[in-house]
Amino acid sequence: MKNYIHATIVSTLAWAGNIYDLLLLTFVYSFFEKVYGLNYFDFSILFALGLIGRAIGGTYFGRLADKIGRKPILAIGTAGYSVFQIILAFSPNSLILFVARFLQGIFMGAQWTAGTVLAYENAPVNLRGIVTGIVQAGYGIGYALTGLTYIILGNEPRLFLITGALPLILLPYIKIINETKFSSFTFKPRYNDYLSLLIKATAGMSGMFLAYFSVFGNYTLVAEKYLNMNSITLGLLITLSNLGLAASFILFGRLADKVDKRKLIYIGVSGLLVSLPLAVPIFIKSIIISEIGILIYAFSTGFWPLMPLLLAEAVPTEVRGMLSGLSYNIGGFVGGIGNIILGIIEIELGLRALIDTINFFGFFALALVLVSVITWPKSKSPAIMYSD
Repeated sequence: MKNYIHATIVSTLAWAGNIYDLLLLTFVYSFFEKVYGLNYFDFSILFALGLIGRAIGGTYFGRLADKIGRKPILAIGTAGYSVFQIILAFSPNSLILFVARFLQGIFMGAQWTAGTVLAYENAPVNLRGIVTGIVQAGYGIGYALTGLTYIILGNEPRLFLITGALPLILLPYIKIINETKFSSFTFKPRYNDYLSLLIKATAGMSGMFLAYFSVFGNYTLVAEKYLNMNSITLGLLITLSNLGLAASFILFGRLADKVDKRKLIYIGVSGLLVSLPLAVPIFIKSIIISEIGILIYAFSTGFWPLMPLLLAEAVPTEVRGMLSGLSYNIGGFVGGIGNIILGIIEIELGLRALIDTINFFGFFALALVLVSVITWPKSKSPAIMYSD
């Protein structure tokens, strides 16, 4: 089997585990409420700490990956977030719980930064779009697995949390990858040369994270307490929607090898704009409409890998890890802050205000994505100059 296939598989699985660990907390809010006395605002902070830690980890480890290679950082990141998931599951008090979550986020940032770039750089040029899409499909796979595992272990929340350590089994697989396309610095990077692209990419990724986590970071609460959806239906819905998301990542990635990426992003954003008020209902309170809306919303999110792909194509190898990690994980930081704000709103103003604010945040975030893409340089990508 070719080396780039191994790199794609292991990066996809590590990313799936990353997302699994990021989101499985949202299924067992009642566990944290009961065992640690967390209210919804506290829980929003706990969730957001994982995203905030990513911004730090993605930036630091991204720069380190540009110096020593992607493969060791992928291994460090995967091992780190898995180990801290175990610590989180057995935390004796809320302080250790919050610290473990933050440190876990740092290693999550390391894993995404190294894994995505490793797969991209090892892939043939004509397959980089679909390879990036496949890696990002790990997001949908990871989230779908949380829904499936929740159906099985929903009554055993601590055991459910422990399953987040399973990505440790990927470490021997990472070891066999030959990082054939990585080379150390050939010149001293001038990061200021890429500041404009970095700002645009960060704005776009911030919008994507805010739009996604505003909905999926709070959908469990909306479904159970507002729509009175039972846990089995919710678990199945999350599983199906994120399997659709995984398929959509691959589809958009494949199309990106043939179609203008900006046009594909416009299509995805259009789907999100239509489905948002259906998924988180502001007009009609209906389980069926919400289910249809969340399925469309998840599938429309498939354009997500295209923004990192635009950036990866536009910068050379020597700065790719650092810039990709910084922009992507600052986006996660913004999503985390948004989730904290939503937690405050739910506590202070109630569930109805939360639903209205989710929709407002979603529309604002999607406008941010559109501005980023519209202002993205339309000339031929500088990646041609730096082709690996």
